[in-house]
Order: sequence, then C-alpha cells, then structure tokens
Amino acid sequence: MYKAKTSPIDRRDVHLHGWDAQAESWHGPIPLAPVRRGARFALAKVRTARGAFQGKLRCSVPGLPCVEFYTAVYDLRDAGLAIVHSDGADGGPVGIVAVIPQDRRRLLRDDFAFEFMTLISFLGSPVNSGSELAIHDYIEEALRTEPSATQVFVVETGEVNPDTGIVLSAHFENLAAAMLDWMATRTPQDDAVLEGEGSTVGTPVPADWPPTTLPPRCAVM
Repeated sequence: MYKAKTSPIDRRDVHLHGWDAQAESWHGPIPLAPVRRGARFALAKVRTARGAFQGKLRCSVPGLPCVEFYTAVYDLRDAGLAIVHSDGADGGPVGIVAVIPQDRRRLLRDDFAFEFMTLISFLGSPVNSGSELAIHDYIEEALRTEPSATQVFVVETGEVNPDTGIVLSAHFENLAAAMLDWMATRTPQDDAVLEGEGSTVGTPVPADWPPTTLPPRCAVM
C-alpha cells in the first residue's frame, strides 16, 4: 500500500485541461485537486506499480453509485498515459489521460500533440469526429505557452450516462494525481539511464505509444 502521508507532487503547478466531447471545447486549465479520501486505497495500486499498471479501480462521489473503471497506465518516458474503460459505454475507451511532468519536459517529443491525437483516432472515438484539429492545436499551444508547468490533458472519448460522467471526471483527476506521484518515484532511475551514468537497473521504456488491447467491460458497482 502507498503509505506516504503527503504527495511528492506540488499540485499548485499542475495544470489540468479537460476536453468536453459534447460541447466540443476545452475547459481549464485548473489546478489539480487533492485525491479524494475514498480513492486513496484504489490508487495506491497505481502508485506502487513497478511497471505498467492494468486493472480495475473504483471511484465514488457523494450521492452517486460507486463505479469501477478498467484502467491501463503506462510510463512513456516523456509522458504518462492512461486509457480508461467503463461498463455500459458504447465501444472503446471512455477517456484518455496524458500527464507531462515538468521535470520531463526536456524529454518531450516535438510531435507529442500529433501522436496523442493519432492515438485517440486509432482507438476509435466517434464522439470526437471532426474535432481532431481543435484537440491537437490546443495541446500544442498549451505546451508552448507554459513550458515550466506540469500539464495534464484529459480527453473524453466515449459516451456515458450523466451520473457515471460525474464519477468519471473525479476518476480522471484522482488518476492524474496518482500517475504524477508514480512517475516522480521513477524519474531518478530513468534519468540515470538516459544520461549514461552506467546504471544497469530498470526496464527500457518504449519511445512510441504502447499497443492497446481492448479489455473486457467491468461491472458498475
């Protein structure tokens, strides 16, 4: 279990951007909120993962049913990536989260926005059809104008009912915080390998987006 009492991430410098597929527009940036108490146990699984994490994570919001999301999380060296599925969604994932820690900005690939948008298209997101350029341009502009901040981009890629949508938004925020904490514990090791300091510990991280297999749907609690 993740036992640290405080997070290593300074959330004041974390900018969260969210793409609303229904409104076809971005909202934010807003500061990343602290992880909700009820989500800490589930997200400890992400924080303590040795490699890529894949599994079910529960999230709850007061007054709404608890929902279980199948979540896959990857460390891509320059950014973190999460793909989220929900039972009851019409095919494919319901959201994708990209986190770019400030201390990894020097590693960020020049065509990150294009590759991220390509991934969204590849996974099949009919709710975002026709919005590809708007998503790409916003991400590229945010990265260019705020080079010293940690950036989180959340893109809705599937339709869910309104109640599940509220819980899903909370899951995105909690997940982003857990991913940043997880990546912070991996950064020193990655830097040692990248800077040629002779480290023989660690597993190489692929430079390209990971292959994705659509998981079975999970049950709504």
